Amino acid sequence: MTPKIKSAWAASLTFIFTALVTIFREFEIGYVNGIWFIWLFWCWNYFAYAFDRGMLPSTFIELDGGGKGNPSWRAGAFWITALVHFAFLATMAFAD
Repeated sequence: MTPKIKSAWAASLTFIFTALVTIFREFEIGYVNGIWFIWLFWCWNYFAYAFDRGMLPSTFIELDGGGKGNPSWRAGAFWITALVHFAFLATMAFAD
C-alpha cells in the first residue's frame, strides 16, 4: 500500500468518525468547532506523509520532505498521529 493510499484512508476514516461523533453526541458549539479544527490540524500530517514535498514548517521531521526527513520517523509520526486521533475521538464519543 502506497503512502498516498494510506493517507487517503486515514483522512477518510478520521473524517467519517469525526462526523459521526459530532452528529450523535450533543456538544456545545465550541466543542464542535474544536473537533473539526483538530481534524484539520491532523490531516496536515496525513497529507505530509503522502506527498513528502519540501513542506513548511520544516522544523517537524515528518514534514521535512525532499529527501531530508527520515522515512521511518515520518511513518512513525503518521501512525502515532492516527492512533492519537482515534483515541481522542473515542474519548469524545464515550466520555460523560
